[in-house]
Amino acid sequence: MERIILQIAIGVVAIVLIGAGTAGAMLGVDLIHGRNGGLVDSYFRYLSAMTAAMGLMFAMTIPHVETHRERIGTLSFLIFIGGLAHLYTFSIRPTPTVGTLFMLFMELIFVPLLWLGQRHIAHKAASPS
Repeated sequence: MERIILQIAIGVVAIVLIGAGTAGAMLGVDLIHGRNGGLVDSYFRYLSAMTAAMGLMFAMTIPHVETHRERIGTLSFLIFIGGLAHLYTFSIRPTPTVGTLFMLFMELIFVPLLWLGQRHIAHKAASPS
């Protein structure tokens, strides 16, 4: 049952990353009602595409979640570091939106718990019954 819950949680993360990343890559800074400067828009689309790719990489771990320790660890680390950057921005511009608070929750709480859950499932799978 724990494995299934972890697979569902990874699916949620994958859907959020793929959805947000694809929307950002397609719409650019217009997605967040930003200024549509060429360089900023290009970089926003680039980072958004990377976000979508991270979601795809998470999705690929779902079938055999217990065997993807390194991939889930690396993706979780990248997302957590990004969350720290969001937290820093929030500390200097404390005007949170629902989206900002959702991202902070996902990046700094949900994904680290997902990482811990994967470690637990991998350990159980490796232990003799």
